[in-house]
Amino acid sequence: MTVPSIAAHPAVSNVAERESRSVSAGRRLLERFALIAFGLYHLPLFLNNYPTLGGGGFNDDGLAVRWGHVFTVPGLWVARHLFHVTGPMPRGSAGDNGDVTEEYARLLLCVAIGVAGAIAWTIADRRRPSREWTESALRLLLRYSVALGLMGYAVAKLFPQQFPPIADAVLERRVGDLTPIALLWTFMQYSRAYAFFGGLVEFIAVVLLCYRPTATLGALVCLAAMTNVALLNYAYGVPVKLYATMILLSAAVLVLYDARRLFAVFVRNRGVDVSHEPTAVQDLVPARWRLGIKIVVVGSVLLSCVVAMAPTLRPGPPAAVEGTWSVSAASPPNSWRRLIVDGFGVAIYTGGDAPVRCRRTPAADTTTLSLQCSEGHSGELRSARSGETLHLEGTFDGAPVSVTATHVDRASYRLLRTPFQWIFD
Repeated sequence: MTVPSIAAHPAVSNVAERESRSVSAGRRLLERFALIAFGLYHLPLFLNNYPTLGGGGFNDDGLAVRWGHVFTVPGLWVARHLFHVTGPMPRGSAGDNGDVTEEYARLLLCVAIGVAGAIAWTIADRRRPSREWTESALRLLLRYSVALGLMGYAVAKLFPQQFPPIADAVLERRVGDLTPIALLWTFMQYSRAYAFFGGLVEFIAVVLLCYRPTATLGALVCLAAMTNVALLNYAYGVPVKLYATMILLSAAVLVLYDARRLFAVFVRNRGVDVSHEPTAVQDLVPARWRLGIKIVVVGSVLLSCVVAMAPTLRPGPPAAVEGTWSVSAASPPNSWRRLIVDGFGVAIYTGGDAPVRCRRTPAADTTTLSLQCSEGHSGELRSARSGETLHLEGTFDGAPVSVTATHVDRASYRLLRTPFQWIFD
């Protein structure tokens, strides 16, 4: 004989249904808000994940930048009319994801539209109060927004693109003269192994987020990695605090869906059943199509990152005059004591601590240094290198200059010559 379930009794069932609807009403509203707000924030940044299209600041006129310009218009409008910003805001029109007024204004707009849209959606749907596909769509949006957003940063750390070797000019600067962000970058550039490990953790999170069974684990890995990144950005003034925070919040929402199950496993030491997403929207697409779409989208972002950043693995040979040079003789005497030549320009150290910084303008003769410097200085110098000795002849500020300098080996800096030690006695 079958014993009828208490829950199957009509009165009890109706009460349970009403309680379920009452409890889930707030959740439905929050999920709809999150889907709209996160969607409006993440989707305009989709093309920014492609460095070969100009994403991530790789060039100023790529498709990603032009795509971003479309979405800067409402952000700039809010910044001017609500925040009363009157300046030109040139960086606000870059279409990137930096900490600019336009980005904060656009985020505020996303939140406002999310609130209004969620309320309107819930009122219109009050006769059918099921969550339907909202949870699945939100999870899908956040998983791939985080995965694609992290991809470029992961590859940039695996390749020495984000944190290349410390520049000679930085080695010559006093710690007290570094900006907070320069101090952080120098710290990361010093250890190739540490930067590589950071990229590896981010890449593992990307791979795990691309599969539903491992998505929660990927969100947890991302949560740990991005908490560290966000704190560094806040502590050292890195101008990507907003984006790091939004990636962190996106991963936190994914973890929140499984918070009770994670609490049961890790805190209460209890087993849990397999998790199932209700009405997964991606299941409406045939499995082979889903796999193809995933390979195309994720693979294209990965390929774009590798193509844009691979040259850092094979840097070209430095120019003959590049490096740090210690001046042994100069005319007029005691005018120059040290100079640094790199791909960006020349830094000339005289008697003071602050160098004179110069840009190198292209010249037909590769042995000629045409300099346009700070504080109105300028010069035209011809270079000749013989082994570890450099000779410069020409004019600087209209006066004749002759300099003889000796190359400074990077290994002579204590920071770079100090070996790793297991034991300290």
